[in-house]
Amino acid sequence: MSEFNVRDIDLTKISDQCESKAVLAMQATALIGSEGFDNANNNLVEAARILGAAATMTYEDLIFVNPLDTGAYVLSEDPEIAEQEALFYTSHKAIEDILAETIDAITTSNYELVTESLKSVCIEFGGLHNKLDPKAFAAFRPYFIGINDFPGPSGLYTAAIPIIDLLTHGGSNISDDERAKLLEGIDEGLYPSHQSKLLRSLLLEDNPQVDMPDDVRESVKSLLDRFRKVHTNSVRKFVPEALDAGEAGSGGVTDVAGYLASKMLKIERIKND
Repeated sequence: MSEFNVRDIDLTKISDQCESKAVLAMQATALIGSEGFDNANNNLVEAARILGAAATMTYEDLIFVNPLDTGAYVLSEDPEIAEQEALFYTSHKAIEDILAETIDAITTSNYELVTESLKSVCIEFGGLHNKLDPKAFAAFRPYFIGINDFPGPSGLYTAAIPIIDLLTHGGSNISDDERAKLLEGIDEGLYPSHQSKLLRSLLLEDNPQVDMPDDVRESVKSLLDRFRKVHTNSVRKFVPEALDAGEAGSGGVTDVAGYLASKMLKIERIKND
C-alpha cells in the first residue's frame, strides 16, 4: 500500500466534503506552531461547521474517511515511520469492519457469526500489537493531539463497542455520567457519523438489549472483556506512561487502565425474560 504525506495533498482535487475536512484536519495538525496554521485551521473550522463535525482530527477522519484502500494519508515524513502509521490506520479499519459485521449479525440474529467475528477482532488487534514497532508509534503518536478545544483522535471514540454493549447487555456498565458524555461526544461530532445516529438512539432507549440466547450473550461479554484486555496490554506496551493516573492517553483520557477496566461488563449472566 502507498502512503501519501498529507502535506502534499491538493485540496482542490478533492470533491468529497468529508475527505476534504479530514485532509484539512490533518494538515492543520501538521502545521501546529507554524506560520500556516491559522489559515489551515480557519478552513478546517468552516469545513467542520458545514458537516457538523468536530473541528479537529478525529478517529473518523483517520480510519473511515482516510482512503485506505487506495493509499493512506499520513502525517509522518519519514518513509519507514509513515509505513507504520499507515499500518496503524488500516489495522483499525479492519477491526472496525469486523465490528460492523458483528453489529449486523446481532441485529439479524446470526448468533454464530456474532461470536466468530468478535473472536476475529481480538486476533486482528493482537496482530497489530505484534506488527507495530513501539519506536515508530512513539514517533507518530504526538500527532494525535486535539485542536480547537477538542480531544485528539482515539479508538475510545469508536461507536461500535458501545453499540454492541448496548445491544447485548443494555449498557449495564455505562453510568449516567458516561451516557451523558457519550451523547455530548456525538453532538460534538467526535464519533463516526455513519454510526452516531444508531448509538444515540440506543443510549436514549430504556432497554436497548435485544433477545438472544443466554450462552451467546455470555460469550459476547467474555469476548468484549478479552478485547479490552488486549487493548490494555497494547497500552502497556506502546504508551506505558498512560497507565499512570493523571497521564493522558490518546484522546486526552487520563488513567487509561482504570478507564478500560471500568468498561469490563459487570453482569456475569443476563437471562431473557
